[in-house]
Amino acid sequence: MLLIGLSLSATPPAQPTALSVDDRERTAPAVSPGQALVEKSLRAYGGEARILSLNSFVFAYRIESPSQPDSKPLSAKVYFNDSDQFRSEVQDGDLKVVTVLSGNRGWVEVAGTMLSRPVKQLSPLRNETLSLLRPDLLLLIFSRYRYSTRITEEGRSLEQLEVTGLVDGEYIRGRLSINLDTGLIEKYQYETERATRSGTGIFRGEVRYLEYAEIHGLRSPRKVLSRKTGVTSQITVTGASLGKPMDPDLFREKKNSPTPSGQP
Repeated sequence: MLLIGLSLSATPPAQPTALSVDDRERTAPAVSPGQALVEKSLRAYGGEARILSLNSFVFAYRIESPSQPDSKPLSAKVYFNDSDQFRSEVQDGDLKVVTVLSGNRGWVEVAGTMLSRPVKQLSPLRNETLSLLRPDLLLLIFSRYRYSTRITEEGRSLEQLEVTGLVDGEYIRGRLSINLDTGLIEKYQYETERATRSGTGIFRGEVRYLEYAEIHGLRSPRKVLSRKTGVTSQITVTGASLGKPMDPDLFREKKNSPTPSGQP
């Protein structure tokens, strides 16, 4: 590693001057209310070290439509491996739709047919799925966290953070509502501009984390309510695996071959 801007001449080192307690308190950098709330919430999820140690994880879940109680639920399984590999499997009756991002390539498999897709087109699916299942990462991915206010909602006190940042080329503006007692995120609201065939549009969404459970030392949502573009979905997590090696074939193109299966 090159250390730029340091003088390497043989100058005798200066002797440090001892600081009093008052001096240390005056010179210590002030922690903003927003950063203090982020750090409190990270501890509630299991700690920043634990969160960052999980480079691979799998979730299986059920998707239901509250507005259509007679409709059959969908089953889904998603795989995240490092930062550049993602796989989604959604089963709707006999129809299985597989979406894969692997490095700089992306594709969708429907009924055994593979269709190439630009990574930019599939990245929003990965990022939105990640926000449903790993809200702890919302405390780390944005460039700005600004404390807003405290509100009361259904008898619970919630601290609110305004968040902004560039995520995979999309500029996202959002708000995190964090339970004052538990330190866990209860609601994530966001909006972003996204290019479509008809032009650039504003996409808005809201995620409510209804129940949490502990999985291998990490607080993780068990039930989630997602609202976006007029569609409301309830997600119930049925299985999870954290930090285990994955089969490389899950993220490898295979033409004219059966879709690989994984295990949560």
